[in-house]
Amino acid sequence: MNFTKANELIKVAKSIAIVGHVRPDGDCIGSAIALCLYKNADMYFDGEVPAQFDYLEHYKDIKTKLDSDKMYDLLIVVDTNTVDRLGVFQALLNRAQKVLCFDHHLGFNIKCDVVISDAKQASCGEILYDFFVDQKIKITKSMADALYTSISTDTGRFLYPSTTSHTHTVAAALFSAGANTDYINYTNFRVFDMKLIAGLKQILRNIRFFNNKQIALSRLKGAHKYDEAERTKFKQYVSDIRGVRASVIISQESRNRFVVSLRSHGNVNVEVPARALGGGGHKNAAGFSIQGKYKKVVKRIIAEVEKVL
Repeated sequence: MNFTKANELIKVAKSIAIVGHVRPDGDCIGSAIALCLYKNADMYFDGEVPAQFDYLEHYKDIKTKLDSDKMYDLLIVVDTNTVDRLGVFQALLNRAQKVLCFDHHLGFNIKCDVVISDAKQASCGEILYDFFVDQKIKITKSMADALYTSISTDTGRFLYPSTTSHTHTVAAALFSAGANTDYINYTNFRVFDMKLIAGLKQILRNIRFFNNKQIALSRLKGAHKYDEAERTKFKQYVSDIRGVRASVIISQESRNRFVVSLRSHGNVNVEVPARALGGGGHKNAAGFSIQGKYKKVVKRIIAEVEKVL
């Protein structure tokens, strides 16, 4: 990976924009903020930015609307590999002289001047840690908080199969750099608002099983009441049932529009069905949006997931 070339682009740029994927998660937000703490930049995300990450420095500076006519020397894309995942901020690709990308997903279709991508890394934050170390950039406490948030959330607190010995080494280094690991893990994995109780009841009530109980599926109506981070807290109740190899959570955003989250264990690659249905992600964690009548949507999803069991 050409870290030196990437850093040269950042150092010479006088104006920088950072953009991540729609409905940003902890990895996306943490990666963007870590870069912003290194070199001041405007951060853009399409969709609600989960409030549980408000402990991160510069969280309040995140923009969800595009400045009408602002141009940039450099656009940095983080934690996504496809143009459509930028949402309304695809427009930024035409407002920057240079484009740099840091990503860890399978496949890549964004035209960039420099691409730093490694699908073997557990998170985008892990790649950025290597970038900072390689370029001898001091990681401050605030940067450590942002990077630890990236890594811990994208590995499910180091439980997902994508976690490696390098992931733990990086986490230890960030702990030494001052990351508030106790607070970050408590906020992102344990504590939840009372309003989530109603959603959890729905998730548990609506669980259905397919393919000899190897697939578990549940539906969350009124999904707009919960942001991306809050929805994430429901997933373990479907994915971690003994015997389940792949799980599906369908968040209903309107009558015929759904956001689907796929999770799996072992060698079951849910990135394949996600990509077949217009999305993408990782081997054991992927997602997509889909429209249609609910019963037909379920039938399509199950048919694609069954192919990879």
